[in-house]
Amino acid sequence: MKAITRNKWFLLLLGVLMLANVGLLLSFFVFGEKSGHPSGGPSKGPERSYLARELTLNAEQEKKFQQSKEQFFEEMKPLWESIRESKDSFYRNVNNPSISDAEIRLHTARIAELSQEADQKTLRHFQVLRDYCTPEQRQKFDTLVPRMLSTTGSRRGKK
Repeated sequence: MKAITRNKWFLLLLGVLMLANVGLLLSFFVFGEKSGHPSGGPSKGPERSYLARELTLNAEQEKKFQQSKEQFFEEMKPLWESIRESKDSFYRNVNNPSISDAEIRLHTARIAELSQEADQKTLRHFQVLRDYCTPEQRQKFDTLVPRMLSTTGSRRGKK
């Protein structure tokens, strides 16, 4: 009789935990935050971007920023994919003890070349955005962007 009572409590507790898990999953996937793009790309919502808020951009400037941002992401997507593929190809050699130093240099040179291209395009993108700013906004832009980019880079290494 004691085992039956214990099993009932166990089943009740199991049922409560299952309902809690279902509720948690629903909160994430159905009722979760809709703003922002999960892949880090441009957001499609009415929420203003960080730069738009910090620089107090007017509607026209904000529209130009958004258009430039979308164009930038479209242009960069294949490049980022190419960098990812090059790194994947490089690290697939981890179990290849016979890979030569020359092959390693070839892989790393290709990755460096693609990364250099991405960095150059990113700099040009921010120069275009800076041109949309007023002289007062440019002063703030010149301090925000380097800080923003260094924060992004420092978060990559953290877990």
